[in-house]
Amino acid sequence: MITEIIRLKEQGVSFRKIAKELNTTVGKVQYQWVKYQKAQGNPTVNVGAPVEVIEPEVPKKRVGRASFGRKMPKPRAKNPRATELSIMFSTSSRIYCYWNITQEWIRHVKSHFKMNADPQSFVLRLYDITSISFNGHNHHAYSDSYVPHTESDWFVNGLKENRSYCMEIGMRLPSGDFVAFTRSNVLHTPRTSHHQEYHSMKELFEYEQGLIKEPKWVEHVSTYSYYVMNQGEKA
Repeated sequence: MITEIIRLKEQGVSFRKIAKELNTTVGKVQYQWVKYQKAQGNPTVNVGAPVEVIEPEVPKKRVGRASFGRKMPKPRAKNPRATELSIMFSTSSRIYCYWNITQEWIRHVKSHFKMNADPQSFVLRLYDITSISFNGHNHHAYSDSYVPHTESDWFVNGLKENRSYCMEIGMRLPSGDFVAFTRSNVLHTPRTSHHQEYHSMKELFEYEQGLIKEPKWVEHVSTYSYYVMNQGEKA
């Protein structure tokens, strides 16, 4: 093990990544490295210091199957062959989302990115897009929820008041990057206090009269599919 650790450390790889590469713990890697440095007579290594073992953080549960608790009615997709994602309120702080992703579409994406054919969890990425014209990158914040590939609807909790949200569904690539299949509609959570910012009727009037290109308070997003299934035709 120490030979591999030395080789990777010389390449500038961190202890955490070395542990992942060697399928062991960070603490064991650090111990072997300190032991090696001590044998080399390196005076800069504090051999008496305790080895820190970094435990992975367990994320808080934010999602749940739609079959648990109250069941939401899932509208039928307009086009069974279309790639669609829709969101609606379950409560003022919880979203119910449902989608239609065809196997043909999934195979196309996996082929495009040279992924294996094994089933893979969906990723639901929830964006806070309050008061911005969303282009897929300029969000305030986002959170990811992992959903079994067998599911077609889900609950997501943790919405804040007086905010605007939209969602993308996709997959995690082997590189760790997220690739989206499609984007949902936008939801606006209600205000809970009169002190919170509200939308001016003056801006709406100016928008209707053509004096401004878009009202400042409207979050504009486009629903889309990233990849072209057939030549010149989006799925």
